[in-house]
Amino acid sequence: ELCYTNILTILDLANIPIQAEKRSDLKWPIILGGGSCSVNPEPVADLFDAILVGDGEEALPEIAGLIKDWRETGNDKNEILVALSRIDGVYVPGFYRPKYQADGSFAALEPERPEAGLIKRRIVSDLEKAPFPSRPLVPYTQIVHDRMGIEIARGCTRGCRFCQAGITYRPVRERSPQKILSLLEQALATSGWEELSLLSLSTGDYGCLLPLLSTLMDRYMPENVAVSLPSLRVGTLNPEIMKQIQRVRKTGFTLAPEAGSERLRRVINKGITEHDLIDTAAQAYNLGWSNIKLYFMTGLPTETMADVLEIAALAKRVLASSRKRGKKVTVSVGTFVPKPHTPFQWERQLNIRESRDRLELLKSNLKGRDIHYKWHDPLQSFLEGVFSRGDRRLTGVLYRAWKMGARLDAWNDYLMPDLYKKAALEENVELEKYIEAIDTKAPLPWGHILTGVSNEYLLEEREKARKKIYTPDCRHGECQTCEVCDFKHIQPVVYEKENAHTSSLTQSFNHQTTQSLNHQITYHLAFSKLGDARFLGHLEMVHAFHRAARRAHIPVAYSQGFHPKPRFSFGQPIPLGTESLAEQFAVTLTEHMKPDRLKNLLSKEMPQGITISSAKLSGPKTSFGITEIVKYLIFVPGVTESQVKGSIEKLNSTPKWPVSRIRKKKQITTDLKQVVESLQSITKKDLEDGQIIPCPWPEDVKDEETPYFYLTLRSIARFNLKPAEVIGSIMGLSEEMMKSLRILKLVLSE
Repeated sequence: ELCYTNILTILDLANIPIQAEKRSDLKWPIILGGGSCSVNPEPVADLFDAILVGDGEEALPEIAGLIKDWRETGNDKNEILVALSRIDGVYVPGFYRPKYQADGSFAALEPERPEAGLIKRRIVSDLEKAPFPSRPLVPYTQIVHDRMGIEIARGCTRGCRFCQAGITYRPVRERSPQKILSLLEQALATSGWEELSLLSLSTGDYGCLLPLLSTLMDRYMPENVAVSLPSLRVGTLNPEIMKQIQRVRKTGFTLAPEAGSERLRRVINKGITEHDLIDTAAQAYNLGWSNIKLYFMTGLPTETMADVLEIAALAKRVLASSRKRGKKVTVSVGTFVPKPHTPFQWERQLNIRESRDRLELLKSNLKGRDIHYKWHDPLQSFLEGVFSRGDRRLTGVLYRAWKMGARLDAWNDYLMPDLYKKAALEENVELEKYIEAIDTKAPLPWGHILTGVSNEYLLEEREKARKKIYTPDCRHGECQTCEVCDFKHIQPVVYEKENAHTSSLTQSFNHQTTQSLNHQITYHLAFSKLGDARFLGHLEMVHAFHRAARRAHIPVAYSQGFHPKPRFSFGQPIPLGTESLAEQFAVTLTEHMKPDRLKNLLSKEMPQGITISSAKLSGPKTSFGITEIVKYLIFVPGVTESQVKGSIEKLNSTPKWPVSRIRKKKQITTDLKQVVESLQSITKKDLEDGQIIPCPWPEDVKDEETPYFYLTLRSIARFNLKPAEVIGSIMGLSEEMMKSLRILKLVLSE
């Protein structure tokens, strides 16, 4: 919900009208939505032409086929919207109109066309047949989840009463371990990722987790591919699983009790005892984990201040279970947000002041050197609560706040809550109303979206919460009659570990890899970095080489130790934004390979703009010293020949030229005259004649009129001065102008 302003920004940057009603012209694309917020899309419904509710693997090809056919033959946008509305799970917001009471509260969402009915969530019945990307897109810049993620199961029926995903992704559908291994084998080979993650709402509940985990560890640890898991549920962890996880890393171990007291955990149907939690934490500490992370919520229904204080008390008991010095516990606390389609969808949410008071109470009770306390901003929780249970009146609030500058609200340093207050005032909308309790008989803005779980079941679970009655998981027990399954097409799919022994799973793989420590050969390679590749930083470029080598199945040697690294060694980094014809690196392999074959295999897997130009055998100790002289060709857009020549003459006639810049928060001053070996002006004709070097730049950079700088610098590393800073100083360029320079590093001389 806190990403909603991003939708407006994306449409605006693409020069696409934000409101769907303004996109009736056929020149505009069809704007589709989906994902977890689609179970109550009303606050942003007016922005979308259509929204898919539920699983997309089967529905998206149907949608794409319809749109393709319509683009070829249709001449009316309404025609495609009607066709889309007939696809199961597709909601066309423009076919409905909201009605409100005199006091502004939601009254109904009325269909305006025969096609507009209730929207049933789309459910994929069998993950075995669901398509999975065997050649995933791999970013060259760093991202948050920079790993190969595979969904081992979809859905969770643990029945936590606050959890929206536990309702909207039912029933549980597991992938077979054989299918998981097969998909991973393909995806890792074509992506080059060095980490894989087993994803699920409750990974610890996966029926074949232990044999799957053991097989993956045995298969990929020799190739230095890490296996990671999301936080695991207390009760699903046993010593065998913990020992397998221990083989990967022991940085942090996350557990989610959600509530501090056993009474409140029974209310929310968490189903874990304090004994379970303490026992699991003690095992983790004993197996070598140094930090246990605990996640809680405050503001859950029926919570008292005693329950809040139990969070602090429980955290201290977890820490005490370590019985060793140096162990730590991290306590993260967020504010409960009632979500649509959950048993708690009718409950009130703490207001900002109440939330802050409880978080401050915890802060005062969670002091200590070995306790780290983190909390979620109550302002963000408030906005999340407003938009979670909101209606279409919030679209105007969102738009006004965005127009005033609201962006990236999920980041604390960008959140500007005052903009939402002002926007709500201008729209005559009272935001606090959206976090109040809702009468169970009142119409709901999301009432037209059917997840498959009946409203009667949600009300029964709400009543059970009041009575602290536990509802067991139907994965292995009796059906709880939530009504999501028809037991013909839709039903739980669970694989038992008895059918997946480690030895049989190992046969799913094509080969095993072990590294030779005795037979290692080093190669020296040269490469160019041109065009858009100049925007890759040095570390990003190094990462791109590592993954390219994996995709090319090149047997790279690894360093020894706790964190093995591929044995690549690069020359002096060039500044971000600089192109180069003269970069070099060394790589050590565990098998002999012809240099030309190594060059060709690696070149095929590199990002556009990076080309391996040569490869040769090298000594075992290849090092790249500081380059004393480096030559650059520099294009400054929009300057005249007289300006270029005038700046060169000014530099040459000045005895000293101090330049100041900030490095690591310190100001450094250097005399430019000590750094610049020579500076000349050359023309496009000089480049075309090859007097300097044939220029690889496109024609738009080879300007007929604008001259180029031909710059020779002394030891860029020693003086820590970038070529852009040199030209920026002598030309008097602004920071923005310096970013527009085109800089090419030429063949260097040692």
